[in-house]
Amino acid sequence: MNPAEPDPAPPPAPAQSLSHRLSAALGAMPLPRGWHAAAAFGALLAAGPLLTLAGATLLAQHERNATVRLQAQLALRLGAEATARAARTALANAAGRAAPGQVLEVLAGALPADAGLMRVERTRDGGLELDVAGSDPDTLRAAIRRAPELAGMRNTSQRRTDAAMIVSMREDAQ
Repeated sequence: MNPAEPDPAPPPAPAQSLSHRLSAALGAMPLPRGWHAAAAFGALLAAGPLLTLAGATLLAQHERNATVRLQAQLALRLGAEATARAARTALANAAGRAAPGQVLEVLAGALPADAGLMRVERTRDGGLELDVAGSDPDTLRAAIRRAPELAGMRNTSQRRTDAAMIVSMREDAQ
């Protein structure tokens, strides 16, 4: 900066961006008659699917919130109903089945003379499980299935011990 010399020329102004130049060119361009309606129609066409998507998203979020609110309100009631349903099922299984003494009498009459009863168990769901020892597993299975009260028994396993074959059978709860 020298007071005797004039100031240098200011730097040139930066060139406008491409978008500014494009909008200026389009703004200066006169639109033919009817193009304003076409431009508005094009904008509506593009906005339709976007508005639909936004509306659907808002509705889905509203329904999710309502579902969570209802589940919180009904949690205690649903828990009590599930407990009551389990108790009714257990009671129905216990009441609809033969007593242990009757099961043992049926087994004693159905099993061959060389067979021995190893285990009889009533499961929580009301099914019957039993292990029978004998020399021939096929004879044991056939003898048990011949009794009408035990016709629903199915073979679950068999294993050999030192003295006999043990056949395990199960009757599912009904």
